[in-house]
Amino acid sequence: MQSQGYSQNGDEYDLILERVFEEYQSSPNTATLNKEAKEWSESIKENGSWEDINYKDQSGTGWKPDRHIKRIGTLTKAYTRKESELFGSEKVYNQIISAAEYWINLNPAPNSSNWWWISISVPQEIGKLLSAMRFGTKKLPQELENNLIKWMNMTVSTSKSPGKDGSNLTDIAQHRIMQAALTKNENLLSESVKMTSESIRFSEKDGIQRDYSFHAHGPELYMHGYGMEYLSGIRNIEVYVKGTRFSYTPEQMELISDFVKKGYLQVIRGKYIDYSVIGRGISRNNATRTNSNLVKQLRDVVPDESTKTYGDAIKRIQEDESTSFGVEPSHTHYWRSDYTVHHRPEFMVSVNIASNRTIRTESGNGENLNGQFLTEGAMYIAVDGNEYFNIFPVWKWYMIPGTTTPANQKLKKRTNWVAENGNVDFVGGVSDGINGVTTYQMDAYKTKAKKAWFFFDDKVICLGAGISADRPEPIYTTINQSLKKGEVWTGENTSLKEFTEKEAHFDKDLKWVWHDAIAYYFPSSQNIRLSAQTQSGSWKAINSNSSDKKIEMNVFNLWIDHQLNPSNSQYSYILLPGIESPDGISSASVSSIEIVENSSDIQAVWDNSNKLLGVVFYKKGKLEWNGNTISMDQPGVVLACQTDDGEWTINYADPTQKLSGNVKGEFKFNSNSKNLNFKLPTGNLAGSTISENVNF
Repeated sequence: MQSQGYSQNGDEYDLILERVFEEYQSSPNTATLNKEAKEWSESIKENGSWEDINYKDQSGTGWKPDRHIKRIGTLTKAYTRKESELFGSEKVYNQIISAAEYWINLNPAPNSSNWWWISISVPQEIGKLLSAMRFGTKKLPQELENNLIKWMNMTVSTSKSPGKDGSNLTDIAQHRIMQAALTKNENLLSESVKMTSESIRFSEKDGIQRDYSFHAHGPELYMHGYGMEYLSGIRNIEVYVKGTRFSYTPEQMELISDFVKKGYLQVIRGKYIDYSVIGRGISRNNATRTNSNLVKQLRDVVPDESTKTYGDAIKRIQEDESTSFGVEPSHTHYWRSDYTVHHRPEFMVSVNIASNRTIRTESGNGENLNGQFLTEGAMYIAVDGNEYFNIFPVWKWYMIPGTTTPANQKLKKRTNWVAENGNVDFVGGVSDGINGVTTYQMDAYKTKAKKAWFFFDDKVICLGAGISADRPEPIYTTINQSLKKGEVWTGENTSLKEFTEKEAHFDKDLKWVWHDAIAYYFPSSQNIRLSAQTQSGSWKAINSNSSDKKIEMNVFNLWIDHQLNPSNSQYSYILLPGIESPDGISSASVSSIEIVENSSDIQAVWDNSNKLLGVVFYKKGKLEWNGNTISMDQPGVVLACQTDDGEWTINYADPTQKLSGNVKGEFKFNSNSKNLNFKLPTGNLAGSTISENVNF
């Protein structure tokens, strides 16, 4: 069935219903549909109910009555799909009537403690099945249709939270558009599309941010999860209304495409999603694995010039090509979300932090019970992408990669809907689009640290200074905690040997660790611990709605032990992802990396091979390196890069996002001096990178 453009009002409603029907029938395949529909047709009782559904259930997750509506939907698809064995079946038609009447006559009416079921799930399914029945051999009785439409109005307001922003708004708007087409209500149709149309913009609240990150439930990073639902909703609505008077504009679809390319796709490696951008969904089985369906659907509604980016991503997600296929070197710091992602064809590394401007990863609906430390500098270090896939039931949640946190082995379970702001304002990053520096002045959980990440080409240099704590537990800087895949190798030099113990403590001489295509280099002696053994847990420990079945996995764990009550402790290590074997260590040069300073005032790294200088000034000051200097009259993050012709680009960002006016500095190189003057961005650009070109 192929839709075409219509201009008359009545035809626009018919066109929308036809498109809803086509979308509804796009899945599952007919063989699966026949099997499912026959099961529900054979098990339905004479009164229109199913024995296995608890219609009095009011739980917030896995709400049982929703199954009744979904089963009516399955029967409706089979009844209205010409290829189905049950197409036009009088028996199935009568069962649809019986099941629908049972639903509307339930007393008391089904209800859930979670508003989402009644406001989104039920009315969306009703809207779709009512639209499909318009194409059936026999239509629903008008009175029954009217009574089902009443259920579509049992939804939260779209003028206030939780229904007024982001994916919640687009989800509600979808069933309002269906209702408008069913009832030929032009005002409802116009108003519903208009509301979602207004969400296609840079938002100061929930939705697409100026840096192309995505917020939901306040300033909380939700690039996937709610970000995915938002994109799906916009795409569906565009499919419904395209070619009508209510269609989105080309400029709006351009912005959607930009968000997909610059945000949504940036947090995927292969077919796996960065665990830190899915919110409380981290505690759901298989949540970090994605598929290509939405990307394919979006490709069909966005401007044509974007399609190569989408096509490359689809091939990576479907594993038609390698994880490196079409990946260009890039570096992005999302200053609205305190999130950094660094891409190279060989790997992806990200850092997620919460400042007092943003929200730590939430708990809610009994999910993400142990995620207190998920925004304390959590790192996703990915070559294949599956390094953390479903590891979370057995994770030591006090040892999240990249974090410096108390080793509290009995983390208190979080209560429902905990969504706290971070503690400090000095969180941010500078980027030139290819390389960058990210920083976090940590002050949380009675633990303080100055943390910095230098993303220089194929290396990530990680520094910590001023680490102190007043805790009953030791403080750990966790370098990685990932699935153990294959051998682990260690060495005092580039000649490594296989690590065969379960756990070991290195307080000197360890220089290299290699595991699963990632090498770790330690420039100085530190109190390093390594574990490669079985860890156990259950999904229920992190998600109260899940199974308590014991799960065991082999886990690679590498960390620095700062011991009890550290005072001004430090760490330094270098990540080299993408080294396929321990033999590759011999050609992995770290000699060009110089850690110039790692103190509570300044953290700085010079990369001689790439002519890159990264500096974190925690207060105004001066850095000297190799006879050169750079000074700043305000705190901030600096990335200086020398080009092939000898010119310099000096990039600056204000992590606090509180400074105003101009930041001044001086840059001296090879006895030449140049004054710097950075005019600070304001509004939703505060914290973004600004640049000065220096010619001597």
